[in-house]
Amino acid sequence: MRTISVSAPEQPVALALRDSLKVDLGITDDSQDDRLDDLLLDASSLVLDYIGRPILNGVWRDVIEIRPDEQRLSIMLGIYPVTKIMAFVSHHGGALTPDQIGDLDLVAYSGIVYPPATGPALWSPGRYVVTYQAGYIPPTRGEDGLPQAGTLPRGISGAVLLAAKAAWHAADRDPLLRSESEQGTGSSSWAATAAGSGGLPQAAVDRLTSYRPGGLR
Repeated sequence: MRTISVSAPEQPVALALRDSLKVDLGITDDSQDDRLDDLLLDASSLVLDYIGRPILNGVWRDVIEIRPDEQRLSIMLGIYPVTKIMAFVSHHGGALTPDQIGDLDLVAYSGIVYPPATGPALWSPGRYVVTYQAGYIPPTRGEDGLPQAGTLPRGISGAVLLAAKAAWHAADRDPLLRSESEQGTGSSSWAATAAGSGGLPQAAVDRLTSYRPGGLR
């Protein structure tokens, strides 16, 4: 299968709101807004790199080949969750009509498509070209200045906030230092970043595992 971007999401984009980061950091004024925006963009980039697949809302086109010696109960689209199937073309059976597309048995959150209830039970051999809209919408601020929730899972936005907070505190101390004590003999402990995470804290990685390729659909 090949997945082609028809309308790529704009980049870069913050996957969490500045207001949420300010609350977590206890910041009540606007003097650090520019720095916080940069931290959120950097953290969002790290999170997207770690997830390792496109997850943001856009229009996509998949080219799916079913070999002559096989039939399939379902086909799996490359980007999910799926918002809308816009076109569905079989080089052997022609293009589905809008009504036929509406009859497709689509599991939107996973991008799995079963044949229409009125059609055959299996997908026949051939090439299928599917154009569809899929991906999450990040939280944003509306024109009225109020936050818009979007559809991004809290696990992803929470991982971005964890990474941004770690970067904020790293500016003032050893970035791996979790806590320290000045009483008694003194003590220190270090929070190691997860191996292969590109520098994300382990707590952020724990939130992202299911969104990587091979995660649950």
